[in-house]
Amino acid sequence: MTTETINIIKSTRRTDLDWLRVLAVLLLVPFHSALIFIPDPQVVMYVKEGINSLFLNRFAGWIHQFHMPLLFYVSGAATYFSLKKRKSGQYIKERFVKLLIPAISGLVIIIPLITYIALIAKGNSLNYWQHFINFWQFGNTDLTGMDGKFTPAHLWFLLFLFAFSLIGLLFFSMLKKDKSIGLFKRIIDKTGIPVFILVLFYLLTAASNLNILGDKNPVYYFLIFFCGYLFMMDDRFQHIIDKYVWLFLVTGISCEIIRQFSYSFISNGTVVLILSNLNRWMWLLCILGFGHRSLRANNSVLKYLSSASYPFYIFHLLLNTIVGFFIIKLPFGAGIKYSIIVVLTILSTFLVYEFVKRIPIIRFLFGIKNVKP
Repeated sequence: MTTETINIIKSTRRTDLDWLRVLAVLLLVPFHSALIFIPDPQVVMYVKEGINSLFLNRFAGWIHQFHMPLLFYVSGAATYFSLKKRKSGQYIKERFVKLLIPAISGLVIIIPLITYIALIAKGNSLNYWQHFINFWQFGNTDLTGMDGKFTPAHLWFLLFLFAFSLIGLLFFSMLKKDKSIGLFKRIIDKTGIPVFILVLFYLLTAASNLNILGDKNPVYYFLIFFCGYLFMMDDRFQHIIDKYVWLFLVTGISCEIIRQFSYSFISNGTVVLILSNLNRWMWLLCILGFGHRSLRANNSVLKYLSSASYPFYIFHLLLNTIVGFFIIKLPFGAGIKYSIIVVLTILSTFLVYEFVKRIPIIRFLFGIKNVKP
């Protein structure tokens, strides 16, 4: 790898990560809106349309496999850059203010509203304060919130990220030492980046087989978070991802076709496990590769969206639930309703962001950056 290639990678790695984080957060709206049109009670969404859209079902399934891994990967990568300019104590304080306080605020202010709308949509006649009291019941609930009881809803990501930041700090502090960096690079030199990436795939596959919290497997997501940090430590990872990005794309498409049409015919659970995790891993690497190649524009749009992406994540599900509650009652087809829900949710969430970012107490409660003149 030439010096010029290394310099290009270093100059673009922060910008493409910012764009990937922004796009991943915006993609939440099409994803959650699609869940409205999947009547399956196992699919958690707080308002549901009776129409079953096969296309939206498959679209949501495709997004689901790489979406949260991408967010955790970008978070791990951001941790690398954060720890380069912060001491451990400063980092813990920043994580407390940026993650834990907004998560607690959201659990008190936002999530009970979402579950209340879910109950109203089912014809329940409780007033809000009765529901608010019932919401804080932790027994005999599956934590989805579909029964009106406690759920972290989408804020589980903030809680996981806070825990991962503290746990990861123990490893990252060791990796920052010169001896550890040297050992890490020597291991990479001997194994090679492709082999190392393959080993990570096997580790992720093994982790996904652990029956812990279903699709919110903390071991799996911590490994992805850790990968985000590791890949930033050595520019050769991004170089290899860029080099083989088309192979990742072809493999991902092939695995997706098998997933969509052949899983029901495969009786071997191990084969399904390997294929599904290969599919996830290939799409993640593919997105990282094409993102690094294409998302290099560092402009005012990125600056605005980067500032808005975190509060957008926090508020979007409430706005999506409210919009969906009213739009599904309209006499239109699934495609038109879906499009309206997506557009109105995005617009209303940005409007809420523009309003709340000007209120100091709300900025503090939800970790929103201060507004600069």
